[in-house]
Amino acid sequence: MARWAVKANKGAASVQTVLLLTAAAASPRRAKVYDYTIGSGATPGDNAFVHIVQRCSTAGTGATLTPNALDPADTLASTIVCKDTITVDPTLTANAFLGRKALNQRATFRWVAAPYGEILIPATASNGIILGLSAATTTDFDAEAHYEEL
Repeated sequence: MARWAVKANKGAASVQTVLLLTAAAASPRRAKVYDYTIGSGATPGDNAFVHIVQRCSTAGTGATLTPNALDPADTLASTIVCKDTITVDPTLTANAFLGRKALNQRATFRWVAAPYGEILIPATASNGIILGLSAATTTDFDAEAHYEEL
């Protein structure tokens, strides 16, 4: 089971998604996110934001990222589709929040899963999760996630 790291940044001001992780449309596989970080690299301001992890059922539109293998001996490519600079949010599953944290813009948030508490991405084409914001904003955000393919 290979483990991967991916970093992303927010694209358009009109979207919620910072990082999108979905199962591939062809040969989808499951994955589990066990660590993620989200924060703002913009000039500090006293602004409140709600960071979310939410399920989605479409792939959205954005730039495809190439995740990095945490073990250089893993030679197969990741089958999880990772995107950033999103221009069209994916279809978010109503009320399927897996995480929701209210934070100040000056705060960076890191989440690490308790054993067996990882966030699972199903082996269903174009289904997955977003790391993002509860509402669109013009502020810059960055995210990083570590995941393991099953």
